[in-house]
Amino acid sequence: MTNSKRDGMHQQGVSLTPGAQMSVFWRILHLMIARYGNHPMGQALVALTMVFLNERGMPPTLTDLCEATGLPKASVSRYVTWQLSQGLVKETIDPNDRRRRLLVQTRKGKAEWRWQTQQLEKLFGEVGDLDEKMRSEGDQRDADEILETMKDLTRNAPKRIR
Repeated sequence: MTNSKRDGMHQQGVSLTPGAQMSVFWRILHLMIARYGNHPMGQALVALTMVFLNERGMPPTLTDLCEATGLPKASVSRYVTWQLSQGLVKETIDPNDRRRRLLVQTRKGKAEWRWQTQQLEKLFGEVGDLDEKMRSEGDQRDADEILETMKDLTRNAPKRIR
């Protein structure tokens, strides 16, 4: 997809066919599982919430994450422990309230966020191109062709974080 075409899509909004929308959903799930393993969707929700808040200069606490996601504290704690073990976030003491522990995104976590956004930009470009092709030609791809595309994506999926 050319930059001018992509810029036009951003300005005008994107109206994808239902098939392309499902393709986006499948590709995002596939990308996350290939990169992070078979973690529950709650893990992704907690990580994304943490990134959004850090990007806006407000590192969250464990309680903030529980309240923002609606997930139980035990689950959020488990997901945060994984993030800590991977070096994507670190705990720091809140200088305004020494009882609070803030979850701050590390350099590795910021690099991972940049990687994710690059992958999503690539994904949306590919899906946009596919959607254009489907609209112009009609969706003539058979199940074998779709399965082969899925297999190729899986073979070429990103490596997991270790």
